Amino acid sequence: MGIFSRLFGQDQGKKHSIRNEIDITEAINAHMKWKARLQRCLDGNSEEKLDPMLVCRDDQCALGKWIHGPALNHFHGDEEFNALRSDHAQFHYVASNVVYKIQQDDHAGAMAIFNGEYVQASRKVIHTLTELNKQLNEA
Repeated sequence: MGIFSRLFGQDQGKKHSIRNEIDITEAINAHMKWKARLQRCLDGNSEEKLDPMLVCRDDQCALGKWIHGPALNHFHGDEEFNALRSDHAQFHYVASNVVYKIQQDDHAGAMAIFNGEYVQASRKVIHTLTELNKQLNEA
């Protein structure tokens, strides 16, 4: 059983409302794109000037705006949702640490975070979003 399945039951209205609030597939894709963005920074091929103080903000991307806003109406107090909120915040924090290390010319430190903590944080967020998307798409 999916992590959000008990919240939905037969409530198609709730599923429809969530689908109107956020495109989960796009949120997954956006978080997957972070890996390429950070890899370009690590390789020195990025034209982006990422600010670690902005990257660490978990409320600026579409998913973060949804998590900190409308999603609270659906999932307030739910353990799995709180785990998603925490994992998403950790994802942004770790990504910002990669950017910070790159800016400090600590390539080894940035690579260690990127290949360790970042991969773990990214997988957690993508896994939970994938499970949520499955629940939303079930008839």
